[in-house]
Amino acid sequence: MTNKADEVNEAATEALGNAMYRYSFGIVGSGRDGTEGVSLATGVGLLWKGTYLVVTAAHTMEITPHEKLYFLLPGESVQFEHSTILPRPLPVQIRRRLVLENPQSLLAENGEDLAAFILEEQEQELGQRHFYPLSESSVSLELEPSHTQVGVLGYPGVTRVAIGDNFMATPYLTFGEAAPLPSGYNSQSHVSIRYPAAHTVSPRGLSGGGFWVADADSRDKLWMPSIRLIGLATVWMPQLELLIGYSIAEVIRFLMTKRDWMKER
Repeated sequence: MTNKADEVNEAATEALGNAMYRYSFGIVGSGRDGTEGVSLATGVGLLWKGTYLVVTAAHTMEITPHEKLYFLLPGESVQFEHSTILPRPLPVQIRRRLVLENPQSLLAENGEDLAAFILEEQEQELGQRHFYPLSESSVSLELEPSHTQVGVLGYPGVTRVAIGDNFMATPYLTFGEAAPLPSGYNSQSHVSIRYPAAHTVSPRGLSGGGFWVADADSRDKLWMPSIRLIGLATVWMPQLELLIGYSIAEVIRFLMTKRDWMKER
């Protein structure tokens, strides 16, 4: 049996996970041997200066030609294994991979592991639900002392389910404690979370997934799953049990260097 506090924590975790899922895109690329559609990565949908983007880690797409790059669109909710919140299981939704028509990609300079895909104009309702609104003022959304837990959601390869000769990609959600950065990383450009091997899966495929925290302003009597994007996962350091990513300030600096591509409004 679960007590009331456990039920509340479970409901909050699922609500935050669903909020992250709505902005998380799966990316299906080629393997290192050129085999099409076998590798997985993650991206985050952004609305930046009137332009719809999927940002990710550059290494997720470096070996895949655009015509062989596919995307898994986010849904409204994700099903949690062993959930006790709902009295009956939800039907499984199969979401097919999609290929973008003539995608435009932007890469960071100076060897930074950041990239973005420019998408066509989205319907307003769809854009509001699946593209996180980012602006230059979001640079202040850094990791704060109150943000002890950071969530990351994405598509690690080890969680995919085999279906004949193909597979179904399944999202994975975890929370890690904010951690000090190792030597060589700058807190102005990077953030990191604990990622202990004993309690997590191999994160290969989480690259490009967002680092999210609960919005502190939403913690009132009627709690709502409001989240803030504070970074983008790019590096796994298993020996230190850390998952490291670019800070949101660094993502914004990257997008600012691509101003000519944006549809300023």
